[in-house]
Amino acid sequence: MEAWKNKVVNSLEGMEEVRPPEGNLLKIKEKIKERKSKELQKQQSQWMPVAAVIVMLLCANVFVVSNYFEYQDDTEQVSNSYSEMISDFNIYE
Repeated sequence: MEAWKNKVVNSLEGMEEVRPPEGNLLKIKEKIKERKSKELQKQQSQWMPVAAVIVMLLCANVFVVSNYFEYQDDTEQVSNSYSEMISDFNIYE
């Protein structure tokens, strides 16, 4: 048993500490920056459809409101012309 322990401990002699390549830290930092910029662009692009829908709704509302007031003007003109035509409600005379 003691020989086995010595054999295992002695097998580690002569090993060198592993070190990463020189530029790895810079590469990792660059990749992190790239991911953050991509995420930021993705977040910005997600707001574009929302903004487009809001603009479309505003345009539709302006269109509906403008047509509503034009329709009100037309109905007032029609009601005025009918009141001029019917001045007396005794139609059997």
